[in-house]
Amino acid sequence: MFLKKWVTVNLVVYPGLLGLLHPLIAHGYTGDHDKLLTTPQFIMHTISIFIFVFFLAVSRNKTFEIIGKKKTLSDIWPFLFFTPWVFWLGYYTLFVPFDILFMFLSISIINALQLRPFVTSPAKWIWQCILGYLLAAVAGILIGLGAYLRFYKNFQGISKDFATWISISIPAAFVIAFYFRYILRKQIRIEDDLCSAGNQ
Repeated sequence: MFLKKWVTVNLVVYPGLLGLLHPLIAHGYTGDHDKLLTTPQFIMHTISIFIFVFFLAVSRNKTFEIIGKKKTLSDIWPFLFFTPWVFWLGYYTLFVPFDILFMFLSISIINALQLRPFVTSPAKWIWQCILGYLLAAVAGILIGLGAYLRFYKNFQGISKDFATWISISIPAAFVIAFYFRYILRKQIRIEDDLCSAGNQ
């Protein structure tokens, strides 16, 4: 149940919030932008990332509650504080696709640290977690931006943004869902945890 929910949540949250909602909020109201965003464009992009990481963190917490690993709302603030600003750091220093890469790496580091007490091999978990999100970012960037350059570049309006972000988020979601299903199966004693949670 735990691993199934992990897979389901990631296959829904990334394409749903990053693939569909992000371009709708970030580009649907303020339109296309050049490298330098206007203030409204910057605000709408930031709000969109806030929404994405908030629901990502909440769904992660709900997933770990299945095996009795309680997380609180206070665990969400690092996502809200660090991830948007790391995204902008990548964007305004190295530009696309480093905004996407930095965003995924920030999520990986937060998860690596916050979930470390729950795993059987904490030292191994740190690099496994960072590697997983790095692979997800690379998959999303290569497929999404490759498809943009090959197919979507001449699309008109918001359809270009939808197509690009869906093509980024779906490959990334599959990597995170199934890579971590494999890792978490080895890192968390799910059967023992379920028994102890049921006896409480």
